[in-house]
Amino acid sequence: MSNDIAVRIGRNIASARKAQQRTQADVAEAVGVDTVSLSRIERGVVTAGIPTLDKIADELGVPLGRLFDGASANSSALADNIIAQLEPLKDADRLFLVEQFQVWAKKLASKK
Repeated sequence: MSNDIAVRIGRNIASARKAQQRTQADVAEAVGVDTVSLSRIERGVVTAGIPTLDKIADELGVPLGRLFDGASANSSALADNIIAQLEPLKDADRLFLVEQFQVWAKKLASKK
């Protein structure tokens, strides 16, 4: 895994943890790693293996794939990221954003 991906994964972990107002020590203990290791993972200094990332995702109550949001620029990964962002919204808000996306996609495509 490249360093950029490790940094993005780390940021996603930190963001999910902070959204729940949990400390690194709390999450690290629950996952079975030391606080220094979790801090290094969150900063992208080291890359955790899939089993550890899976434990972190479970502990934070997020899908494992969410930790990889923004880590890839391929269409499938981007679509999954958009879906994850839309899921918690009300139906009307989802429809509004999809309409806005369509408008902007047409504008940007016409500039090519």
